[in-house]
Amino acid sequence: MANKLNLEKKNINFVSYVITIFNKRKYINDVFNSLLKEGGSHKREYILIDDGSTDSSAAVINSLFKKLPGRVIFIKRKNMGASFSTNQAVNLANAFWIRLLDGDDCVTYKSTEKMLNLALKYKTEFVYGKMKRNEKKFYNDKNKDHIFQTRKSGLKKFIRNCPANSSCIFLSKRRYYYSGGCNESFVSPDPLLFLRLFASGSGVFLKSIVTLLPFEDASKERLSNQIKRSRYESIFALIKFCEENSFIDTKIRKMAYKRSISRAFNYYKYFTNSFFSLFLWYYIYSKFFFPQDYTRIMYRCLSVFNEKEKNKPYNWLTGSDKYALSKSRIRN
Repeated sequence: MANKLNLEKKNINFVSYVITIFNKRKYINDVFNSLLKEGGSHKREYILIDDGSTDSSAAVINSLFKKLPGRVIFIKRKNMGASFSTNQAVNLANAFWIRLLDGDDCVTYKSTEKMLNLALKYKTEFVYGKMKRNEKKFYNDKNKDHIFQTRKSGLKKFIRNCPANSSCIFLSKRRYYYSGGCNESFVSPDPLLFLRLFASGSGVFLKSIVTLLPFEDASKERLSNQIKRSRYESIFALIKFCEENSFIDTKIRKMAYKRSISRAFNYYKYFTNSFFSLFLWYYIYSKFFFPQDYTRIMYRCLSVFNEKEKNKPYNWLTGSDKYALSKSRIRN
C-alpha cells in the first residue's frame, strides 16, 4: 500500500501533473508553454489522457511532449469522461503529489512550488488556489496571502458555491484516494471533488492565481455554459455529499439541504418567470425545519433541471456511464 500511495520520503518533492484532454487542440501549445516556463525545483512527471478527442489533439501532443522537463505518460483511448480520466491518471501517478490540470488551462509561474511549500509548511495534503481568464501574457502573481481552512470552514465555502475548478488543486495521492476521488457519473468533477476533499480533512487556500483559463471561451464543451446540466450537477453533488457523510455535523448537512432548495427555487423562477411553485413552499419550509427525509426533497429539486430527476438524459451521461449502460443492455 505504501508503494501504491507513494509515501516514501524520496517522493516528497515529486509532483505528477495529471492532464485530461478532450478536443483541446487549439489550447495545447499554450498549456505546454506554461508548463515549460513554470519554474520550481521539484521533480515532475506528466500524465496525459486524451479522452477520445475527435480533433488533432493527439497529434499536437505527440509533437510537443518531448519538450516537457520530466517523464511523460500519454494515453489515448475512447471517451469515458473527465472524471474517469482523472481517476485513471492518478492511479498511474508515481509521485507523492498530484497537480490536476484540464487540457486548456495554463499553470502560472511557480504555482506548483508555492502550493507544495504550503502543504509542507502546514503538514496538510490538500492546497488549492485561484483561477483567472488568460489574457495572453505570462502571469506571475506575487500575492502570497493564504488561509488555512478547517474541514468545517472549507465545506461551508464550497456548499455555498464552487469558486474554483479542479485545475486549481494540488494534493497528495493518498488524500485523493482517501477522499474518494472523482465520481465518474459527473461530467464536471469539480463540485463534488472539493466537497469530498474537505469532508476528508483540512486544506490551505492560496489567494494567488495558480491557473489561467482560456480567455476566449465560447465553447459548448464548457460545463458552465450549459446552465441546466451544470446546475443539476451542482445540486446532485450536494446530495451525494450528504449521502456519503451522514455522520457529519447536522448544521453542515442542513446548509447543503437549504442551498439545494434555494438554487432550485431561484432557477425555477428564472426558467418559468413564475414566483409561485412547490419550490417556494420548500424554500419557506427549509427556513424552519430540517426533515429526516431531507434528501428526498433535494432529489425533487433536480426536477427543475430534468423532469426525470435521478434519470439523466442520455446526452448528459458521461462516457463511462454510456459504456456501463451499453454493457448492461448486452447482458439483458
